[in-house]
Amino acid sequence: MEQDKKSKILIAAAELISTEDYYNVSVREICKAAGVTKPVLYYYFKDKEDVLAELIKEGHSRFRELINKNVIPKYSFEEKIDGLCNVYVNYVENYLYLIRISAHVQISTLPNRIKKLSLEKSTEIMEILKSIFTKGLEEKYFDKGADLEMLVYSLLAPVAIYIAQSVLFKNDVKPLKTNLKKYFKFWKTQFLTKKK
Repeated sequence: MEQDKKSKILIAAAELISTEDYYNVSVREICKAAGVTKPVLYYYFKDKEDVLAELIKEGHSRFRELINKNVIPKYSFEEKIDGLCNVYVNYVENYLYLIRISAHVQISTLPNRIKKLSLEKSTEIMEILKSIFTKGLEEKYFDKGADLEMLVYSLLAPVAIYIAQSVLFKNDVKPLKTNLKKYFKFWKTQFLTKKK
């Protein structure tokens, strides 16, 4: 029950901040949208900035959980790419509010602590993805010495665009999931050819 209140605060804050801007949203509005009182919010969080920091940490944590569940170390590179597709599809399906807040953080003026935290978490995810693509290099799917970062971006830039469009236009999740699966399949047919 207590965890439920904290989740309601986070979801309400994510929805409000991603649509109305961080500086225009008050603690009172967050409390009203979450159906809690200010003392309840302050029980869990120091202030509004602390709420936003927790959202960034939760987004990172949920994404890592999905990676750990779907991208198994012993898998081949191709299986890891399939697992990564499942990560994004599940993340979109279950944590759209975290995607919305993440998109907002990327394009908004926010306190330095929040920007720094977001950058740290994004860098950690990028390192995980590079390690996945290292497996592709080892299995000779790419030329020796290929730029790992550019390989990751070749897969993820269109994924980010699909997700951003859906978030910006508040589209239904079902077509987004379909497009993500379709794109991952397309990417595999275009990029995954064993090198001699």
